[in-house]
Amino acid sequence: MVRPTAISISSIRTRMLHTSLPHRAPASNPASSSSASTSTRDILSSLLSQTQAQAQAQSDSQLKALDMLASITSRDANAVDETRKTFRAGHFTPPHSLTSTSLYPEQKPFPRAPLLGPPKKVAAKIDPFHLSKTSPTSHDLNPLFALAFVNQMGKIKGRAETGLTWKSQRKVGKLVRRARAMGLISAWNNQPVPGGLAAGGMSRFSRFS
Repeated sequence: MVRPTAISISSIRTRMLHTSLPHRAPASNPASSSSASTSTRDILSSLLSQTQAQAQAQSDSQLKALDMLASITSRDANAVDETRKTFRAGHFTPPHSLTSTSLYPEQKPFPRAPLLGPPKKVAAKIDPFHLSKTSPTSHDLNPLFALAFVNQMGKIKGRAETGLTWKSQRKVGKLVRRARAMGLISAWNNQPVPGGLAAGGMSRFSRFS
């Protein structure tokens, strides 16, 4: 009868630990290890190149922003320098010329808009409604009369074109709006509507005169 050999648990544990270490593992195929190292190197190089590209793009965008800011500030500085008074050597300068209002004068106001039609005295002499003491609204059923005060875009002509007084001009506007509401004239042009009241000319409105 053969007596079994007694093996201590500590020796088994020590052997398992030693065989589980990386340097104790059996040698693998050299070709597979070289390919694994190559793939790892490629991955690291690609990640590094991507990081460098992102950093380069970020730096380029920052440089562009700085250039834009510099151009804007230089433009503002040039505009200020153009309006700022210059001093020359050998010339005396009074103290009041060193104030902010003198160094940076305000811009001149824009020119006034042209007059909106003739003055009151002139308009009273050339306004036919004022001279004949009639009202434009008495011709509200005549579309040709309303079209005479409308431009090509269908807008009411101003006093600069009609030469009427303010009172007659307001009544002309009422006349045109009333004709639009009744559908006698178009709101988009000054041409008579085909087949409408104004298509036959002034002969159709003789009964309204």
